[in-house]
Amino acid sequence: MPAGRPAAKLAGRPEPQRWELGVVMASLTGSDFASSRRNGRGGPRRRLRGWSLAILLAAPVLGAQAQERPIEIGVLAFGPRPAPVWSCGGSGPAAAEAPAKQETMPFYILGLMEGLAKLNYVDVRSAKPGQPGRRVNLDVRMGNFQELKVHAQQFASKPVDIIVAVASAAVRIAQDETRGHPIPILFPGISDPVGEGFVQSLARPGGFITGVSHQEVQGSGKRLELFKEMLPGLRRVITLRRSGYRPSELSLVDVRSAASRLNVEILDWAADSRDELKAMLAKLAPETADGIMILPDSLVISSLDLIIPASIAHRVPTFGLQDFMAEYGALASYGPSARQAGARVAQYIDKIAKGAKPGDLPVEPVDPLFFVNLKVANCLGLTVPLEVLRQADRVVR
Repeated sequence: MPAGRPAAKLAGRPEPQRWELGVVMASLTGSDFASSRRNGRGGPRRRLRGWSLAILLAAPVLGAQAQERPIEIGVLAFGPRPAPVWSCGGSGPAAAEAPAKQETMPFYILGLMEGLAKLNYVDVRSAKPGQPGRRVNLDVRMGNFQELKVHAQQFASKPVDIIVAVASAAVRIAQDETRGHPIPILFPGISDPVGEGFVQSLARPGGFITGVSHQEVQGSGKRLELFKEMLPGLRRVITLRRSGYRPSELSLVDVRSAASRLNVEILDWAADSRDELKAMLAKLAPETADGIMILPDSLVISSLDLIIPASIAHRVPTFGLQDFMAEYGALASYGPSARQAGARVAQYIDKIAKGAKPGDLPVEPVDPLFFVNLKVANCLGLTVPLEVLRQADRVVR
């Protein structure tokens, strides 16, 4: 699929047959209208009849032009992921075993939907008759690695016009499964798109992949600094990550550098599975550490349902790296807004629909936001300094 084609030709589908109003009128009225004027008979009535017939025949075409084919957008996301469930006042492992709750829609996709609506795009499933706006069909597919491979194959065979892939692994799947059917692939948040080999450079991605970089690695040291400001007595911090994952290893280097300046000891807990992470969290206790830091990693982020309840139950506060983590129960978070990143991807969709080539659209960063959850602070008996609250972009009360 050639990148940058007009929206009406997306996915290689033929454009609906169109009649130009002027051409129809000329073919219907040209010679007769001219002769009627020369002969001085029937001019006004013939002209009126010609106009009426032209407009009547052109009406279906104008309706077809107003109702363009919907833009088909396929979304790949891991999940549905378990959402944290916790209650204040509990203690011990039992407090971390509340009834499971599923994430109904990734925050990135909620932001994407909001961004499309602001750009006057309307989902075909919620569109009302006569509602203005370009139609889109958002086909959200969630699942594990193997399931996303099948979904990506189906997107390629349709083919959809654009794929939005949430997380590096989802982008890799989309890239591998669409090699024979090049389709624009957009990501709403990747730490290192150049290092992952998805783009040639941030300024000139090239190829069919581009999107938003959330720069989670770059803010790692800043997170520890804010954590220390919130908890001046912070001495030992557990870093949770997956072993061997490059972004989390780079993040750990940044955290260790900040820790040496702040006189904080880092306890690096690396896990390769949810079961291994669960076994580690079973050993958590106030005497183990003063806090937990989540490093950039999809395994850890998808295990917030294990981390947050354990953090609350054992009174060891957690510091997150995306806005929704503070909403889920981390004491605070500093990093990109998943909703804002998703809304930014909507702008890429709009540009591609209007003819832009994905490879010409630079990868753009999302500014970090600082969220503080006072409900969690109160639950843990912590007092957040006023000067820290003044820095917050949002305070959850």
